[in-house]
Amino acid sequence: MKNTVWITFVMLFSLSSCLVSKKKFDEQQALAAKHLAERNSCNEDLEKAKATIASLSDQVQNLEADTAKLQAEIRRLKQQKSDAEKVYNDLKKRYDDLLTKATDEKSRMSEALKEKERELNIRAKELDDLSKTMTQKQQRIDDLESLIAKKDAAVSNLKKKIADALTGFSNDELTVTQKDGKVYVSMSDKLLFKTGSYTVDVRGKQALTKLAEELNKNLGIGITVEGHTDNKAYKSPDGNIKNNWDLSVMRASTVAFILVSEGKVDAKRVTAAGHGEFFSIESNETAEGRSKNRRIEIVLTPDLQEIFKILDGAK
Repeated sequence: MKNTVWITFVMLFSLSSCLVSKKKFDEQQALAAKHLAERNSCNEDLEKAKATIASLSDQVQNLEADTAKLQAEIRRLKQQKSDAEKVYNDLKKRYDDLLTKATDEKSRMSEALKEKERELNIRAKELDDLSKTMTQKQQRIDDLESLIAKKDAAVSNLKKKIADALTGFSNDELTVTQKDGKVYVSMSDKLLFKTGSYTVDVRGKQALTKLAEELNKNLGIGITVEGHTDNKAYKSPDGNIKNNWDLSVMRASTVAFILVSEGKVDAKRVTAAGHGEFFSIESNETAEGRSKNRRIEIVLTPDLQEIFKILDGAK
């Protein structure tokens, strides 16, 4: 009976110990999870701190570079000041040396020194005025370069947009190029006209309509339509067209009229000109060269008024 009681007691004690150990295990596991979360948070804070340090390091480098430039400028100005002081000190020494030699020379040398000082003041003012003028000119140059860069970027963007709008046409039919700050849309006569005609074909009108859509999105662009021919003499049977020059003028005028009437481009933006055979881009000795010379060039020019204003201000 005693043994039975003892065994029962031992079993109860063991069961109690197991329950206590399970509770401690859960507490430790929760504590470990908390520590892990804190460690992860610390790691995230550490990465953010590293990124901040890297950014601040870049800022420090930039500030150091700026400081170096300023220090160089300070050294240059100090050298100028030192040179000016040296000139003054040399003059003062000459004055003192002459003063000790004779009292009679004092008045003359004093006046000479004053004159030199006046000259130095005049030169200093001239240098100051020149410095201000140079600063103003440099500002105009900077403004002009910035404006030209913007114009070039705008022209490049316009060229891309027009080229994208005309992707349905082959290089034999038209090309889009950029030169001297302008965009040139060169359309072959095969795309636009029949031989000896100045009536635009359907496919040519399609190209002009797509071009007009882009031109209407860029209202600050001037438009010049230029007609070109080869050197083969031409005269229409009805006598309305007497020569290549007449033909180039009529073709340019027709294209300009289509841009305005069907493309809805403002007529005030459009100029038409005929050059006949006098501005060839290839030799007229071959059929291929003559074919390339028979073309309409639509020259797109950005508004340069702002650049002209800066140039006028520099005069």
